[in-house]
Formats: sequence, structure tokens, C-alpha cells
Amino acid sequence: MSHEDEFVKAFITSEKRARWAQFLSSPKRRKEILARLNHHLPYIQEFATEVPGHQDFPAELEQLLRAKGAGPTCHVMVNGLKIDGLEMALSKALHEICMHEFGAVLSCLPGRLAYYKPESPGCGILLERLPR
Repeated sequence: MSHEDEFVKAFITSEKRARWAQFLSSPKRRKEILARLNHHLPYIQEFATEVPGHQDFPAELEQLLRAKGAGPTCHVMVNGLKIDGLEMALSKALHEICMHEFGAVLSCLPGRLAYYKPESPGCGILLERLPR
């Protein structure tokens, strides 16, 4: 499974899961679903923690994600940037999305760890599932 499939399976609510998976994998519908990142990602609340404001900056977020097991790269899902769909350095991805006003998701560990940044202003959300 891809980062995106694992992300959807692990963190998106069951009633929205099929639609998100279908739209993310469709070149024609991808932009439509990514635009929804701006307002509300239908994530499963029990796996979500709001990132405190003092930690919601690139360097601090990188430290937080690394402490949770993130590696040097992540997969990017973002509305309105050319880095959407790319695997890239975590530090560079965080800098790009934190400077961008629209919504984004960084999948750090497939199905286990991700960061959701809603449209500005808004606090970021750490999405985490512990391995079984």
C-alpha cells in the first residue's frame, strides 16, 4: 500500500474513507479532495492531538515528529503546491507547508504517524497510531 492508502485507512473516518481513497488516486478528482484539507480533514478524533502553538513551527515540528519515530523523509499531500504527491525531506516539507496558507498532510510513517496543517490560521494536528 502507498503512503496515501495507509494514511486514509488509518486516520480518515470510516464513512469518508472510500471517497478519500478514490479521489486521492484519481488525477481528475485529486485537486477536489485536496481542497477539503483547507477546512476540515475528517480524521478519527481518538488518534489526533492538537499541536501546541509554541511547537507549531518547522523546527519544533520536526523535533516532535522525529521524537515520535519519523525518518528523514515524508510523503506530502497539499492543496496548491507543486510538491503534492512527492516524497521529500521532512525539514523541507515542513518549511514549505508552514509557509503555505492552505491545508496539507505530511505522512511520516505510513498508517502510523502524520501531521495535518489546516488552512491558516489554525493549529496543526498530530495523527498517531501506535503499532499493535
